[in-house]
Amino acid sequence: MKADPLIAIVHYHLRRGGVTRVIQNAVAALTEHPVRVVVCCGEPPPDDLAIDAPVLVVDGLGYDEDGQAPSAAVLLDRVRQAIRAAMGDEPDLWHIHNHALGKNAAWTGAVSLLSRDGHALLLQAHDFAEDGRPANYRYLRSQGPSTDDTAFGQWLYPLGRRTHYAVLNHRDEQFLRQAGIPAARLHLLPNAVWTGAAAADLTVSEQVPAYRLYPTRAIRRKNIGEFLFWSAWAEPGERFGITLAPESPAEKPAYTRWRSWAAAHRLPVDFEVGRHHSFDALMARASVVFTTSVAEGFGLAFLEPWLLGKPLAGRDLPEITAGFAEVGVAFEDLYTALTVPLDWVDTAYRSRLEVALEDVMKSYGRTATASDHARAWQAAVQQDRVEFGRLDESAQERVIRRIQESIGARSEVTPTGWRAVAPDDPRIERQQAVIREHFNLPVYGRKLMALMERVLDDSTPHAESIGADAVLNQFLAPERFCLLRT
Repeated sequence: MKADPLIAIVHYHLRRGGVTRVIQNAVAALTEHPVRVVVCCGEPPPDDLAIDAPVLVVDGLGYDEDGQAPSAAVLLDRVRQAIRAAMGDEPDLWHIHNHALGKNAAWTGAVSLLSRDGHALLLQAHDFAEDGRPANYRYLRSQGPSTDDTAFGQWLYPLGRRTHYAVLNHRDEQFLRQAGIPAARLHLLPNAVWTGAAAADLTVSEQVPAYRLYPTRAIRRKNIGEFLFWSAWAEPGERFGITLAPESPAEKPAYTRWRSWAAAHRLPVDFEVGRHHSFDALMARASVVFTTSVAEGFGLAFLEPWLLGKPLAGRDLPEITAGFAEVGVAFEDLYTALTVPLDWVDTAYRSRLEVALEDVMKSYGRTATASDHARAWQAAVQQDRVEFGRLDESAQERVIRRIQESIGARSEVTPTGWRAVAPDDPRIERQQAVIREHFNLPVYGRKLMALMERVLDDSTPHAESIGADAVLNQFLAPERFCLLRT
């Protein structure tokens, strides 16, 4: 690796959110290493964005929302010219985020050109077009070399010399490996964790109710019904709180339904408590923090509460938390499944499951088979018990009503209640110590720099391309099907 290499970090935008936070962390972490960094995006960043690197806005690099994007070659030339003009040099390494998400096919094609020509690429995938984004995937199919499956696979997930991939969790690592990305070019790069406040800095305000808190935006995959399920077990005086409403119009009907239903059935739940109180104030007063999500990316929800001195309760997602557990973060109080008797659910549930599976398969250009239906059903139902997180809202409502109407019914639920350590349990401090040791910014920076050095020094030849739908096959496995993700 040459001295003082130039690293170009590229993303479609720098709007507030997860990927922007990762980029900010990367820039901050790399200041401790002998590199130069430039950031490229497709739209002006927020005026108050804190980032210690030049930010270049390149026309055509943002989301292709009107189908008027330039060609791949033209877009790549624009980006390279902007970098040369600002930095006086070509990038030695490109760190590119979500290149295959289906937001800008011209940029996907540009990345393929860079890979073909042997440029050092670190392609970091946070999200996938294959994971519940069929419109994105169809867009990529329509814009890429769709007449040739081999060419499409090579275009979407290129494997030129010095092209490497980084992912956030073990699930994505496993999926890309099984799809055919060589293990030597595939790297687990978990995010650095920063809360913005330490537990000791949180100011307790008696103006804020003492919630059992779900700090989330209440979209469907967050499995809001399961949080309401546990609220039905509440003791007198206990309150449950959800911080934020969804922003997407597509998500609002399900949210509005839950909010109205919870009020009609007198569940002790307050919605949108983040509109009235700051996050820090809510966390300070929270007696326990919940997560009931059925799908996550990096999994910050499993780490952040501990850093703020709060016990965690609810649903574990081992495919996300496995990496945390490997370094010593403990999740023994969480459950991996919440099951109830199948006869608590209406008989039309299976039909709804099968129809929804068919719709998802069709949205990706596939036809669901009898085997697909059977595999999805077996994943949801075993020994006449159904997994609550696999139910849709109407079925979840029936289960919650059963719990409300019969305290004795609680004994038929597995597990028979949620658990969490006490707020003063010394295990909370142990969790904090482990998380701080393994997920701090300097550690992240050392991992990122070592990975970049490996990419820069890689001399292995072009690898065989993966199949056109190799990654899609992993995400569309019927065993993974969940109605809350449709």
